[in-house]
Amino acid sequence: MIQFDIIRYQGDTMLSSEQSQVLLGARVPVRLKENLTKYCFSHGIKMNYLVAQAIQEKLLELAEDAEDIVVSKDRLKNDEFISQTEMDRYFKKRGIRA
Repeated sequence: MIQFDIIRYQGDTMLSSEQSQVLLGARVPVRLKENLTKYCFSHGIKMNYLVAQAIQEKLLELAEDAEDIVVSKDRLKNDEFISQTEMDRYFKKRGIRA
C-alpha cells in the first residue's frame, strides 16, 4: 500500500508538518512546457503550485488504485459469479441495456 503525507495549500503557502521545499527537476517535452506556461499565465496560477498539485493528485490516484486492487483480489477469493444470461436479465430489468 502506498502511504504519504497529504499536503494542502492555502493560496501559495504549503501547509504541512514540514515547511521545507526541495527543487525537483524533470525533463518534459517542449510542447508540454509551453502549454503549462501558457495555462499558468492565462489563469494567474504559479507553475510550482500547479505542478505540486498535479503530483499530489496523481499520488492520491495511485494510492486509491492500490487499495482497489487489494479489495478486488479479496472479492475474487469468493468467486461466486452469475451467468451472462442472468447478468443480461439484471441489466434489462434496470433499463441499462436494451
